[in-house]
Amino acid sequence: MFVAAIPIIYIVLLYLCLLISFFRRKRDESYIFVYFVIVAVIETVTHFFTVEINHIYTAGSFFYIGYFTYYYAKQIEQRRKLIYSLGVLAAVISVIFILFSKYSFSVALGVTVAVFYITLALFWLFDQIQNVQKVYILKKQAFWVSTALIFWSIIFLFRITLMHWLEANDYAFLVVLDHIFKVSVVLTYVFFLIAVTRKY
Repeated sequence: MFVAAIPIIYIVLLYLCLLISFFRRKRDESYIFVYFVIVAVIETVTHFFTVEINHIYTAGSFFYIGYFTYYYAKQIEQRRKLIYSLGVLAAVISVIFILFSKYSFSVALGVTVAVFYITLALFWLFDQIQNVQKVYILKKQAFWVSTALIFWSIIFLFRITLMHWLEANDYAFLVVLDHIFKVSVVLTYVFFLIAVTRKY
């Protein structure tokens, strides 16, 4: 019953994040509402129109790489050039993997995006350890964004790297993994919901 309701819960959380971040956009230099607009458009297109979902998610990956490159470059301005370089590198590697993939959604692309997210999030956390500030870390938007990205990426990596092998060898376990991943997406957007209520 809960698994069946997950898509609805996810969409509700997504649009809550979008609405709250949009109304708080003037106080938020990260423009995080843009990320939620992109996600909302992609999810709406895949739910209401007949399209190749994997192609949409592939295109979306480049928007996500671009946005989070910008987001963390704003967060850690003294390392802006390095973060932009990582973003360009992730995009170039992603293009190469797509060109040589035999699947409609490249597993290597998914791995690249997840590793990129983890790298940026850990980089921000390391910066916070090095440069302790007066603002409590749990009150910072970037802490919750980073938590969301790390949490989602770890579960996603576990799911996607085994996906094709399990499809051929243990489909029942693949279904279990898929359910776990869907629950993790909901929890990720709970973290994002907390993030959009926090100070930039």
